[in-house]
Formats: sequence, C-alpha cells, structure tokens
Amino acid sequence: MTLRKATSQEAVRSSSSVIKKSEHKISVGDVQYYLVPNGKVVLCFISRFFPLPAALAAHTPTLILAYSVTPGQAITRSALREFRSRRLDHDDVFQAAFFENFVFYGASKEELYREAGAGNELESWGMKNVAFIPCHSSAKVPSVSIEDSQSGLNKKVIVPSRCYFNPSPSRPLDGIRISVKDSIDIAGHKTTLCNRAWMDLYPRKEKHAACVETFLKAGAIIVGKVKLQAMIMREEPLECVEFTAPFNPRADGYQVPSGSSHASAAGISSYDWLDFSIGSDTNGSGRKPASYNGCFSIRPSTGIMDTNGVVAFFPEFDMPVFFGRDISKFPHFISAWYGESPLLRKPSKTRVEILYPVDFLPTSNPAQSHLIEKFVTGLELALQTKRTKICLAQLWKEDRPDGEEHDGIAKYLDTAGIYPFYYDQYHNLADFRSEYKKKHGKPPFVHRALRWQWVVAKTISKAERDECLRRCQVYAAWLLKRVFDAGSQGSIKVMVLPIESGQPNYRDSPLPPYSLLSGFNPLHMPPIMRAPEVTAPVGDIPYQSIVSEREEPLPIAISLIGPPGTDLILPELVKKGLKGAGLPVEVKTGRSMF
Repeated sequence: MTLRKATSQEAVRSSSSVIKKSEHKISVGDVQYYLVPNGKVVLCFISRFFPLPAALAAHTPTLILAYSVTPGQAITRSALREFRSRRLDHDDVFQAAFFENFVFYGASKEELYREAGAGNELESWGMKNVAFIPCHSSAKVPSVSIEDSQSGLNKKVIVPSRCYFNPSPSRPLDGIRISVKDSIDIAGHKTTLCNRAWMDLYPRKEKHAACVETFLKAGAIIVGKVKLQAMIMREEPLECVEFTAPFNPRADGYQVPSGSSHASAAGISSYDWLDFSIGSDTNGSGRKPASYNGCFSIRPSTGIMDTNGVVAFFPEFDMPVFFGRDISKFPHFISAWYGESPLLRKPSKTRVEILYPVDFLPTSNPAQSHLIEKFVTGLELALQTKRTKICLAQLWKEDRPDGEEHDGIAKYLDTAGIYPFYYDQYHNLADFRSEYKKKHGKPPFVHRALRWQWVVAKTISKAERDECLRRCQVYAAWLLKRVFDAGSQGSIKVMVLPIESGQPNYRDSPLPPYSLLSGFNPLHMPPIMRAPEVTAPVGDIPYQSIVSEREEPLPIAISLIGPPGTDLILPELVKKGLKGAGLPVEVKTGRSMF
C-alpha cells in the first residue's frame, strides 16, 4: 500500500470514484490521508514479517518513517540531515508527525555503525520510537506506480508523497504530478469531452494516448483528468450546460478561464501540489488559457510527437500542449516528453533575431503594450541585440506569393484557417451523430455555439475547404522562407505576439457574438506554420473589479514563436527575456501571479 494525501479540488474530475472500499483512511494531525493498495507491502504493515517494538506495534496501522540502509553502513548526523533535506522537506504530503516512529530498514542494529550525534539528530526531529529491521525477500519499500487516475467527482484528488520518487536518467519525471485534459485517452477511463452524449456512446479506453504513455514511462504520475470546453469547441462559462466551467483563480476569481484547455491552465494556477497539466491547442485553446489564468504553456511543433489517442477533429492544427508555473523547468519536461524527435533542434549559441510585427504590436491597450514592451526590451538586453520591426502586410504586398490578384494578406487569409477546421470537425463527427441517433432515436445534445459551427460547416464545400487549406500552405511556406528564414543555420528568428486585448472578461458577461477567427489573427500563425509557441506571463494590469469592488491584478502574457523544431530554444529565450526585464520566471498560485 502507498500513503497519499487527499487534496480538495475543483477543476480536476474523472468518471471514476476516488475511494475504493479496500482503501484505508487515516488522519495525521489535521490532515486526512488514504492508504491506497498498489500491490506492494507498505511499512505500516511490515509487522506481518517482523515483530516491532511494543510501542510501535500497539496500534494498527502504525505510521513509520523508513530509512533504507545496508549492513556495515555508518549512520551519521550529516547523512540524516541530507536525507531530510533531499527527500522529506520538499514534500507537501510529509509532515512532522511522521517522525515519531523511525525504522532503519535493511539491516539489524548490530550490523550498523551509529555516530554519536545521529541519535540526537533524530530526537530533535521528534523521534519517539526506533526499530531496526533486516531485509526480507517478501517485503519491499513501496514505490508508487499509478495505473489510472485517482480523481473523482467528490471533490478530492489523491496526491502521492514525493518521498517515494527519485528522478534518474531512465525516469527523469519520476514523481512529477500531472493532470490530463479529458480529450486525451487514459487506459481504463472514458474520454468524455465534457459531453454526456459522447460519454454515453463510447466505452472506456483500453490504452493510454501515446503522449501519455511517454511521460508515464518517464515516471510521471497522473493525478486526474480535467475539464475542457465541451467537444473541444468554444464554450463560454454561461454556455456550459452539462459541466460547470472551472474557476480562474486569478484576480477576483470571476474572470473567464478561456479556451478549450481552460481547466488545464486553471488547475496549474490553483494548486501548488500540481506540477504540470496536459491540454491541447488548435487555434488558441492552449495559449489563451495560459494568458487568462496567468501561467506558462508551450504549443509544440506540429508533428514532433505521436498524437495517437488525442481526440482531434482537425489534425492539421491539433497538438497536445502542457502548462506549468516555472519556465525554467520546461526544457527538462520537453526533453523527457518529446523523446529523441529528429525535428527537435538543440539549443546552441546561434545568433537570435527578434521580430517585432507592427501588424499586431503595439496593441490597442496601452497598459498591455507597456508590459509587452518591457519584456521585449528585456530580451534585447539579454541577447545584446535590437528588435527588427516588420510589417507582414507590407512584405506580403511586395512579394505577392500567390499572384498579383492576392496582394492583401488579411483578405487572402480571411477564412483560410477557420473553414478547413469547421469543415473537418463537422464531417469527422458524422459517426458520432449517426451512432448516437441509432442508439437513442434522437440527435446528441451539443451546446448552441457548436450547433452554430455546424450550420456554418454545412455551407462550406469540399472545394472551398481545399482552397482555404491551400492558402494556409502558401502562407506557411512564405512565413518560413521570407519572414523566419527557417533554413538558416547562422541565426534563429523569433517573433513576439500578443494574446488578445488584455481586458477584464467576467464569467457572467453577455455571450460574445458568434464569429469566424481570421487566418491572419496571431493565434492562427503557429498552427498554420506548424511552429512552436511559448506563452508567458509578463505582468498584470490593475483594474477595479465589479465583483470584489477592489483593485485586482489582471494577468497579461506574451507569446514567443519560432521556426518548427525550436521547442527547446524558446523557453530559454523566454527565461532570458523575463530575467532581462526583471520579471520572475515562476508564478505563484492564487489571486496574484507574483
């Protein structure tokens, strides 16, 4: 069995219940814990194999702190202090009450040398009872291996202690806690898309999504699945009919979480015990939540990882993304998650050029533009270079890469990104609609915004869809060659982009009108170009909240985009830019990022 802590939550949910009948619930101090069966022997019950001192065996179960030793080992004060600092003090599950019963596991008392100060050290921790237990072939110190999500609808998540884990080259993410968007398959669980019809129609998954399997093999722990905007489409909080939208913890607590991966970002910004969260992004559903919820995210280069098991209605654009609070940890996670992809470009001392698109910057919001400017100036300082201002519209007009008649880039791309998306999504859901109707004699329920998208999709011909996709390909080829010079080995060009307008957006605001996202919108550039994009908080704007009736800090973010394969390079550049601007590279949870 394994000791795990019960933690309250709002964004994390699953189709299975949290506590099984065979689990044991205990309280230590004012914290509630669960002893979860995992097929191994926990030291709490090691008395099955070895008699314990009467003081330790008086109660069942007995909580014991195990310290692994080998015969002939010296127990020193410095070794004990290192054990505490390296394995215990950083753990948010461990508490001082666990020090009471201390077991040296792996050797008898006579087989160990104990330094005079070691006993005093343990007593200073609050140790009351000590035991020495030799190795036994049928007893093991437990290591956690979670085969499925342990979250549930009763507002609790089971969080394993970090003490059980020890990252290594073969398991670089050992013990890292991760939540997964409920559009990504987890073996043994349904992938619900936050739609009851979808959940009713399709069975539990038999295997993990490929991207999930990768980080599980690297040692990561899935603590639960998280909500999304139903059917991976626009669903504002007031449109959430079947599952309530998660709450954005920033500012007054009533700002929209925004975007399909809204709970992935909201969870990271809410819970200290959550390390990373996996979502997905089509045309902003990963980057917008990072901005609104005040955390970091990366949309990977398209095609850089296996996406089998990730529900995708438009594979041309759809990619898994991940969210975190500390940008300095991103390269480590990327290296473990991506594996040895041949598309991944290694960081180097190659010269970096900063592209500043005057088509999108500065924005119409002076306060937002000020924070973006602070980051760009910081990146210039860190790289000892100056930005290059470019006008995409003017460059396009000069080049006219698709003929003389197409000299206006905004008009050329008007429906280029959204028409193929709507068309493919509608037709890829044909089986869902027909199979559900065959089973129940009625159409499946989907929210009104999605029904509107289907109405639009039915007006788009296959020829129009193909022409729009061709225009995306022309735009992408032009960007890669003319703007980013992606084939250059002597330099790397990156572009700073804004995320929307940086204004308060309350979750009870009147619903925005249905509209088509222009292909020239900055949110469409990375998926069209198949490029990575890192979104990073660069500060907050104070505003007077109509909810709290006080001044609140509204998160503001930038995005940094580079050529395909620069996924490891972009987080390092973001970190340099933040440091150059005197900004933190890590955000806190809760109302304020800093």
